Amino acid sequence: MEKLNKIESKIGSLDEDKKLIETYKSLLSIYASILGKIANLERIARIVSSDIDRAIVRVLSDGEPRNISEIAEEVKKMRGKSSRRIIAERLSAMCNMGILERVNGRGKVYRLKPSLLKEEALKGYHEPED
Repeated sequence: MEKLNKIESKIGSLDEDKKLIETYKSLLSIYASILGKIANLERIARIVSSDIDRAIVRVLSDGEPRNISEIAEEVKKMRGKSSRRIIAERLSAMCNMGILERVNGRGKVYRLKPSLLKEEALKGYHEPED
């Protein structure tokens, strides 16, 4: 009977280990997904042509849609200066490039295209040569 109790105890321990391993695998998957998105955002930031464009990508990198005023305010915090007119022009150009999209909201609201956060999304884009 004592051997049976030891075996049952070891099986219970194995179940706990299995749960711990599954949790660890889940965390690794989330971490890999986040790293992939960060890498794609950095690639997008290198693809766009100017400091303003890169700042816009960084402002919109959290996936939250923002209007021109909100974007201009955040770009100003990053760069020290910002023009709503220039920001609006760059947003329009980046929409035409397929990097941003307009979404429904109060005023002109933009966000990064969600599909660009996927690894395979940037295969057609080429980084500018220095």
